[in-house]
Amino acid sequence: MPVSAQVETDDPVILVAPDTVIDKTAYTLSGQGVTIAVSKGSAYPAGHSYNNIQRTYFACLAGEHMTISAERDILGVAVNGWVRKSFDASSDYGTISFLSDDYDDAVGEPVLTVTDINKPSVTITCNNQLRCFSVEIYFSENPGMIHSEETDTVRLTIASAQALDYSEDSRYSAEGAYSYWLELVPAEGYPQVWLDLYAAAKGDLSGEYSLYNYNVGDYTYVQLSADELDYEYAYDQDFVISRNGGNYHIEGFIIAQNDVQYEFVYDGPVALVQVEEEGIDPVQGDDVRCSKVLRTGQLLIEQNGHIYNAQGIQLK
Repeated sequence: MPVSAQVETDDPVILVAPDTVIDKTAYTLSGQGVTIAVSKGSAYPAGHSYNNIQRTYFACLAGEHMTISAERDILGVAVNGWVRKSFDASSDYGTISFLSDDYDDAVGEPVLTVTDINKPSVTITCNNQLRCFSVEIYFSENPGMIHSEETDTVRLTIASAQALDYSEDSRYSAEGAYSYWLELVPAEGYPQVWLDLYAAAKGDLSGEYSLYNYNVGDYTYVQLSADELDYEYAYDQDFVISRNGGNYHIEGFIIAQNDVQYEFVYDGPVALVQVEEEGIDPVQGDDVRCSKVLRTGQLLIEQNGHIYNAQGIQLK
């Protein structure tokens, strides 16, 4: 799938993602005599609904590779972007350096470099996902050192948890993907974390949840205070839920759009609160439109122009 990239023309040549969507396939970007060929990856423009994308990027997926080629020898490459936690990579030529953390994703300007290539092409192979905000290709000098962008971290010890249970609602759940909205509340009351997840088994929240396991939804967010408007959506999330008898162990993080990473841990029971459909008309015919939305910190159900809360009470 060939795509033209946006390009800046000086040395280094800089390629950035095209303003289009590429979804988990092989593709190439090219411009100013440089081609980037990705064996399997994706690209999303800023503002795209997938994961509330904030920055345009193109990606090389886990276990895949990208080859950067030019019409003359390349000396160095720098990737400004993001890498998945426990990231590792290799290159067939030159010396590769990159950010990596066993527990957290990393963002850097650059996040990865290859120096002293002295070949017309170089192939970078990644064990985990590499997102490229831009790629700089150097011909007359090596790129500078990698540089981490620090993310503020808030660690929460959760005091109580409950989950709104949509597992019986066929609009939101299917076999092997049962919808729950899990609320984690610290002893201080705020910030509260709400996790939009899809469990493999009905009535059991156990699982490993992340964007890359395709078992989380769009409505994970952090409620910062009692003010209904004081919340931030998450643009990344990774958490593990394990069950031991009647209790759960929940541990992980979300990164919200305020660029704060909220880490949380909880041990204890989780109450499953069945969401009643009373007040919502049964779905009949193709003209019925129903969607789950988040407004002012509340989960609302919108059906054929009417608004209901999570308990099925009509609000509008």
